[in-house]
Amino acid sequence: MADNDGMQKMLPEADAFKRKYARHPLCARTSYSCNKLFLFIYTLLFLFVGIILVAIGVLVELHRQQVADLNNQLSLPVALLIVVGLVIAANALCGMVGTLTENIILLKVFLVITVISFLVQVTIGVIAFIYREQTAKRVASVLSTELMFAVEGYKENEGLARAMDYLQNRYECCGLRSYRDYSEMNEDYFCRHGKLCGVPASCCRSQEGIKLSETCGHDVIGNLTAQKYIYTNGCTHFFMHWLLEHLDLTGAIALGFAIPQIIGILLVYFFIRRVGQYQKGYRVGQYFG
Repeated sequence: MADNDGMQKMLPEADAFKRKYARHPLCARTSYSCNKLFLFIYTLLFLFVGIILVAIGVLVELHRQQVADLNNQLSLPVALLIVVGLVIAANALCGMVGTLTENIILLKVFLVITVISFLVQVTIGVIAFIYREQTAKRVASVLSTELMFAVEGYKENEGLARAMDYLQNRYECCGLRSYRDYSEMNEDYFCRHGKLCGVPASCCRSQEGIKLSETCGHDVIGNLTAQKYIYTNGCTHFFMHWLLEHLDLTGAIALGFAIPQIIGILLVYFFIRRVGQYQKGYRVGQYFG
């Protein structure tokens, strides 16, 4: 027994690890508990942010399915959005558990991922603002060239026709560059003998009280009053307008979310220090106790 007592005195830290120190409650009236409470609320908020991003990604994916035949590569941004949401949610959950259990390892993991996320968001925000116009012009050129096959194969491919009809109805546009894309790029709509010399019915303007027929877009090319009956602007124009607005929004959101993360970084940094100090103080107390 004497030998065992001597070993315990020589190895006080082993005994300290066996007996867990009392964790601080969230609602106690101390600065330590306030730090813990604020950090817990912060991680809870970001858990909701991650879940919301995943939900938005799923909704966008459902929307993307409507135009999947045009360009299946659009699935990449949607997948990234869902992945980012899952990473944020997992990181927030890690921080939440680390805060409640006062686990320094989990808290450090949360701190590192939060700092990396902060740097990435600031970079995205700056790039979105700096390359706004350049990015839009490049995308416009790629869209007009790479997606023209959808106009060329409108009559032959049911999936392409469905995707183009969806875009043209939703954005009230026709073709990619303009409504003349069909008469120039699709043989079925050429202005030759026996050809339609027009545009698909989805390019037709809706008339109040009048049901549109499938032939409403035929023989409109060269008609001076065509603008009254069909949409003449290409869909690329509307997409670019949407893109420019959302690049600004993306930059604002990225920078906007980065600012609260500074607070979170400070909260978790000071909490890690205080937990470390408390654990050391507890071990010293165990030794002298």
